[in-house]
Amino acid sequence: MRWVVGVAALVAAIVPACAAAETYDPVTLTAAEILKRAGDAVGKLQPGAYIEVDTTHGGGVDLTTTTITSGKDVETTTTGGGFTWSSGSFFGHRWEQDRNGVVRMVSDFRANEDPNALALRHPEDPQYRVKVLGETQTEPRQYVIEANPPGGVDCLYYYDAATFLLAQTVSYGRDRYKHVVTYGDYRNTYGLMNAFTERYSDGRPENDTTTQVVSFEKAAQPVDLSIPKTRPIYAQPSSGAVVLPADFTDHGIIVRATVNGRGIDLLLDSGASGLLLDPGIAHDLGLTPVGRSRRTIGGGDVDLGSVRVPEMSIGDLHLHDVVFETAPLDLPGDVHRVVGLLGYDFIASGLLKIDFKARTAAILPRASFDPQALSAHAVPADLDDGVPRVPASMEAVPGHFLVDTGAFKMLVFRNYAEKLPNKTGELAQTSILTVGGPMRTQIVNVSDFAFGGALFQTAEVTVPERSTFDIADYDGIIGRDALSVFQLYFDYEDGMIYTKVNR
Repeated sequence: MRWVVGVAALVAAIVPACAAAETYDPVTLTAAEILKRAGDAVGKLQPGAYIEVDTTHGGGVDLTTTTITSGKDVETTTTGGGFTWSSGSFFGHRWEQDRNGVVRMVSDFRANEDPNALALRHPEDPQYRVKVLGETQTEPRQYVIEANPPGGVDCLYYYDAATFLLAQTVSYGRDRYKHVVTYGDYRNTYGLMNAFTERYSDGRPENDTTTQVVSFEKAAQPVDLSIPKTRPIYAQPSSGAVVLPADFTDHGIIVRATVNGRGIDLLLDSGASGLLLDPGIAHDLGLTPVGRSRRTIGGGDVDLGSVRVPEMSIGDLHLHDVVFETAPLDLPGDVHRVVGLLGYDFIASGLLKIDFKARTAAILPRASFDPQALSAHAVPADLDDGVPRVPASMEAVPGHFLVDTGAFKMLVFRNYAEKLPNKTGELAQTSILTVGGPMRTQIVNVSDFAFGGALFQTAEVTVPERSTFDIADYDGIIGRDALSVFQLYFDYEDGMIYTKVNR
């Protein structure tokens, strides 16, 4: 699962400069010419339906992935460790279904906004800083293209000089690690040159994976690649709201849950891309996590896994066989000990209302929900990462922000902060606590923050040091200090958040 979580557990790391020290021979080919020949070398799959089966070893669990393609439609299903998840595209509509069976539609905003994606599509445009470094002096000889666009990450692409097939990619990410993907054993499968071996490494042995293509065959019969139905993790209320046992505290909205007869406190966190549970608590509950990978979260590296919770209740909601990701999480609190996060899967399974003034949270019956009758303001939300990315602006500079009930303050990422013409200089330096440790930040004042039908004349925001926060996809985080003036309605089924200012 790709994790994007609130201030309690945000990914953060310093961006290193590209450390490539290779020496290259000059070449006359341009980046656009190399990429064009690479595309021609890959070829095009013959019309028809195909089934590819891959196996992946690494990360503490062996996976089997089956990919079915028919024209432009595709469906990929992965199983391993007792879990299944899938993704696909149907008539141009991309979707993902996670380990809990919850489906989300993917807007694909990165295809139009991500600097690295745009760089490879427009290598001739100087603004994306794509250049040919040259040809390697070692065998096998390879053409090397670098793409290092503003707001993106530094990536190197190695193309075999004889075949123009992609041999390796090297990216210097915001997590301090060098990510290397190596492709090999190319075979012609019905007109398409397919790499039958793919290896990934980032220097952490827990994350090393090797993927092999086991088979690639034509489908014997027509295939149905329609979008699967989502499977909510709890039953929907037919009438009347289901009020959650929630406590509104300075540390967040704390929801009481019961697992195996034991009460645990979970943070209701719209900034979390799924469900998270501390592995120590999982062990105490008699649950054993499956798999192991290592990720940079907050101030350091942590181990991630997955665990299935057979029975769980939250007030009148009853959940069965719910999959949680595991990562160390023990957030401070005056009364509560927060040991997990209720994120996307929980919020997307119903229609969630949060009223900060009334200090209540509830799941509403969808059939009777009428935002127009409530005079609520509609805010479209992109949910590609399992978190709501919404339009907002500061000082008339448009941006896209994460609505994060798990964040206590508003954050503005540095790339966006540098665009603001009237922000006040640094007021103070501080740090915020993340899963991996503390992260240094600065506090500044901004003006005219517009979101959800409200205009804040001034706002105090936190600017983290350069880190994984500095991504082109998000310009900042809208935390509880701003959200507290609203009633919020999270309608992920329709890709909307409705806001109503409390008077």
